[in-house]
Amino acid sequence: MTVLLIGGCAGSGGSSGANGAARSGAAGAAALRGPGGGGAAKTAEAANLAPAQAIVYTASVTVRAGDVTAAASRAKQIVTGAGGYVGSEDAEETSSGSRPGTTITFKVPAARYTEVLDRLGSAQIGRRTSLQQHAEDVTQEVADVDSRVASAKATLASFRALLAKATTVSEVIRVEQEISQREADLESLQARQRTLARQTAYATVTLRVDGGGAPAKRRTHGFTGGLAAGWRAFTAFVGTLTLALGWALPFLVVAAVIGLPVYGLRRRRRLSRPGAEPQGPA
Repeated sequence: MTVLLIGGCAGSGGSSGANGAARSGAAGAAALRGPGGGGAAKTAEAANLAPAQAIVYTASVTVRAGDVTAAASRAKQIVTGAGGYVGSEDAEETSSGSRPGTTITFKVPAARYTEVLDRLGSAQIGRRTSLQQHAEDVTQEVADVDSRVASAKATLASFRALLAKATTVSEVIRVEQEISQREADLESLQARQRTLARQTAYATVTLRVDGGGAPAKRRTHGFTGGLAAGWRAFTAFVGTLTLALGWALPFLVVAAVIGLPVYGLRRRRRLSRPGAEPQGPA
């Protein structure tokens, strides 16, 4: 009953009603726990404990492989074998169905991060061309969020206990408002807590696999080399000539359609002109 009187006096102040309810909630929680509860002491003690180091690992590795599909399949086997999974995949395909490249984002258990990254950049997948790594220490943020979650839970519990002892409508309204606000804050903190837990439990590794270029043609010398070079030049000339003919053919067709009738008309006119006919012998 003493707790409720404190809440009622605080509410009579008008603008300080919410703060009074918060203070009364904390006092009510302390009274309810009594000397044997020790909830606040346990929370403070847990906050003072040194937390384990929390690191967010991210990496990006690029390799070149002759067979992009096979390399991507081997990379997936490596990651899933280590307890990870595929977060996303962006495969490039040409009109012929070949895959010039693919980008895969893996989620790898943090404990196996170094091992998996080494294997993804090894000859098992292809020839590594680039590697970027980043590590972010979020230990302090994790400890802060955990402490705030514990504190928010304790405060929310105290307000709920206070609500059970409320005797007037005004007290009930004030305490329910505080409970709603505390629940929203707790949900936000718990969402951030879950996100940090996922980020620290699994490293993010982005693998880019590029297809290898065509092998260089072996040069030949002597008569055979000259013959091959001459044949290539001949085929190139024929190809160029065919291309030029194909480009000019529509114009030639149009010129023939217009020119032939004009030529025939001029020929008939020339033949129809009056002139001396060849004379026979006298």
